[in-house]
Formats: sequence, structure tokens, C-alpha cells
Amino acid sequence: MDIPTRCPCCGAHSLNHDTHTAAILAVCDVLAVKALEAMGKWIVRAERSRFRVMGTRPFHVAHTLWQPEEAVVDKALKNAWDVIPPLMETHGCCDITPRQVTDMLDGYVHDLVITGTPHQIGELRYRMQDRLGMPVWHDEECPSYAETSADVAVGS
Repeated sequence: MDIPTRCPCCGAHSLNHDTHTAAILAVCDVLAVKALEAMGKWIVRAERSRFRVMGTRPFHVAHTLWQPEEAVVDKALKNAWDVIPPLMETHGCCDITPRQVTDMLDGYVHDLVITGTPHQIGELRYRMQDRLGMPVWHDEECPSYAETSADVAVGS
């Protein structure tokens, strides 16, 4: 039997705040990669020779090789976070608004581009905790996530 636990962020008792925050992290992870991929396509297409340099690397790492101009970043990120409002409506926690999540993701991707740093889920998780005050468990740290992963692996 599951016992409601207190969310460390908002204090509400819930059976599934672990699952919600893990889901938000997973979706934000995918959104960050897809935004970087879209940006990478803009970056690589800017000069024909870049296709050769990219080789078999995925587009989402192109910003680690060439720093794009701000106009390219703006084009690539336009509408990149449109899924955040419905995500937060379904999986939101702790009175965190879609705008806060959007701003966090936008700042995260901008920082990656400015520094030429590859995306890492650990850094994204840190940003969610630091910028949003949302505790985020991932993989083994989240009991609900680990149980769900084990069920999927076994095929239940």
C-alpha cells in the first residue's frame, strides 16, 4: 500500500509527486535536445562545409562546434516550449507556472549555446532544482520512476 508523502517543495501530501517531477524532467530533457537539434540544423546549414565537419555527429551538438548568432538561436527556439503549459497542467507541482519552466529551459539552452557546452540531464536537473525550487528525482533516486521502469522492462 502506498502512503502519501509530503512534497519537499510545496509540502502537499501526494502519492505521486515523485512521478510528476520525474515526468517534467524527462519532457524538459527531450525538449532541450529537440531545441538544440533544431538550432544545430540552422547552424550546419549556414555553411555547406559544416556538413563534412559534422560527419556522423547528431545535430544537437552543433552548437559545441560553432557558436550561432542570436538570430539563429531565436529562430530555433521559437515555439520550442509550446508543450510546457499542457505539461504543467497535467504534471505540475508546487505552484510552478508554465512561464517559470519556459524561462528556465530558455535560459538553460541559451547558456549551453553561449558556452558551447553539450546538454547534460544532470545540469538540467540542477537548474530545475535551483531556478524552480522543484526537487527532481531521476532513475534510481525516484522510487516511483524506478518501479515504473522495472515494470516496463519486465513487460508487465
